[in-house]
Amino acid sequence: MKKMKSKQFILIISGVLFIFLALAFGLFDISADKPKRIECVGEDLMVPSFTLLDLKGEKVNFADFRGKVILLNFWATWCPPCREEITYFNELYSEYKKDGLEVIGISLDRGNPVDVQRFLDKMGVQYVNLMGNDEVLEVFNNIPGMGPIQGIPITFLIDRKGQICRRFIGLTHKRVFEAAIKALF
Repeated sequence: MKKMKSKQFILIISGVLFIFLALAFGLFDISADKPKRIECVGEDLMVPSFTLLDLKGEKVNFADFRGKVILLNFWATWCPPCREEITYFNELYSEYKKDGLEVIGISLDRGNPVDVQRFLDKMGVQYVNLMGNDEVLEVFNNIPGMGPIQGIPITFLIDRKGQICRRFIGLTHKRVFEAAIKALF
């Protein structure tokens, strides 16, 4: 009888250990990062109107991008998680621009736009990048129900009507962005 209980105990511990290790090493994916459909918050969370300068000094009006699904990313060259996300955005933009995806980076670097462009060239960035300023930060800090931008990277997912559907705070992996944008196509 004792021998039987001992074997059952070892079998149960082995099973629990196997499941723990399988989850730890990614053999099973139990994350819920593939939404079936994204409900955008509504008309009161439309992206505010703004105009910024691109890296060549030309004005770019955000309204010109209406009708596209947009990943709007606040970032800086000195931010390691931002640099990691740039690779994801490049890949997503290349794959989904034909479906109407636009990726817009807003650099919060305080330096020269030429230095930012040099950095982006080294990274092989293909999508639009603008130079951020205090005014655009203030606009995004005052969106009702969203709370202020307290760190970067921070990315907003915007639908074709200009509604903010989701906000990603901190380093976010490509598969999470991809699942979210696919839900809007």
